[in-house]
Amino acid sequence: MKRLIKEARIRKGFSQEYLARQLNISVRTYQKIESTQGYLPNVKTGLKLATLLDTSPYDLWSIE
Repeated sequence: MKRLIKEARIRKGFSQEYLARQLNISVRTYQKIESTQGYLPNVKTGLKLATLLDTSPYDLWSIE
């Protein structure tokens, strides 16, 4: 799940710092979202992240 976020970010050429600024969150919080720590952002942040990465939130987060 989280690897998809990192792969999408790299594919778009974005840094973690850039996305954190766009999402109005700290870089550390963004790193937690991208890591395997199981941190899920709030809905607004998740939807904005999916938009920035040109993907569906369903592709970034799945319920297993």
